Amino acid sequence: MRAEVLFGEATHVGILRRLRVIRTGDHREMTIRIAVAIAVAWLPLLVLSLVGGDTTGISAFLRDAAVHARFLLAVPLFIAADYVVLPRLDSMARYFAVTNLVPPSRRDEYEVVLARSRRLSAGVRPSGMLLVTVYAVVALLAVVVPKDLLPLWQRGTFATGLSLAGWWHLAISLPLQLGLLVAWLWRLGVWTYFLWRMAHMGLYLMPAHPDQAGGLQFLAYSPRVFATLALPIGIVVAGTMANKVIAGASPLGHEATPIVTAAVTLVLFATPPLVFTRALLSAWRAGVYRYGDLAARAGEAFESRWLAEGQRLDDELLERPDFSATTDLYAIATNVYAMRTVIYDIRGLLWVVVATALPFVPIWLTAIPFSAVVNHFVDALF
Repeated sequence: MRAEVLFGEATHVGILRRLRVIRTGDHREMTIRIAVAIAVAWLPLLVLSLVGGDTTGISAFLRDAAVHARFLLAVPLFIAADYVVLPRLDSMARYFAVTNLVPPSRRDEYEVVLARSRRLSAGVRPSGMLLVTVYAVVALLAVVVPKDLLPLWQRGTFATGLSLAGWWHLAISLPLQLGLLVAWLWRLGVWTYFLWRMAHMGLYLMPAHPDQAGGLQFLAYSPRVFATLALPIGIVVAGTMANKVIAGASPLGHEATPIVTAAVTLVLFATPPLVFTRALLSAWRAGVYRYGDLAARAGEAFESRWLAEGQRLDDELLERPDFSATTDLYAIATNVYAMRTVIYDIRGLLWVVVATALPFVPIWLTAIPFSAVVNHFVDALF
């Protein structure tokens, strides 16, 4: 594995390679993984609902918007995020090294942090811990959630009150979905840990940098990347809400659901770069003192030379380099004073909110009478 890669390969992906289900360098790897996940998580639920012998079960399964949203949309998107999010986070991690942000004297420390982050992101120990966590959550849900709240297709005549499809959902499908979600939350924690270590490494932050973030503004674009993860999270929550609407509830009584979901994803994906706030504040203070003093001394020299008593200004004098040099210096000093101590990108934050809220749009459209939509369309035309 290359030393500059931040995230290691997930253990289950390595198992699929050893089983020759996927091969290294195969451009169809993502498609194959998605197909395997659907074949393991969703297809058996359909088959077991059919063979259960009860038409009520298969009918309830087909009407269950939440299960289809989770395993036909959210799970594939969580898998696809491996091929969208991870390479971009890796490139951001490498950017610290290919630029002068990491001082040469601390390059070895950077490599150590990178290697430790990679070990934390994947391997037998992290995978085992996540597996135990997932099945602990599943077991807790199985005990806490009353059986009469389960969908009809999950109920059966077994002693536990579950059908064959319900057992498969509890033992395989649900852990797979939760495993993908928990794995991404763990990776987000590793990403935050890596940034936190970078923030305490004594990076060379330039107060006069044109990005007005000391050279770290590239991290503000990470929420745009994480919008790929915000979408399946929104789909999971929206699927559950869709079931309530199908059962007869009105979405108008659940206004807080998409708002809270968007707020949670915004906090998750926008906060990691904030670990640099203290370092940026220190760089800004130092820059204000240094560049402020330089600008003041340059201004004093300029005034003593060009604003002396009896000094006349004409077109030829205004073309002297002193004027443009002073203007350029003041522009640099302005950059320093305008330097931000919080890394953010408004457009990226909007991407996260929109991606999270998008799955709720079809549900909210059901609250609008069809006649009102037609009338509005006709009024727009005529």
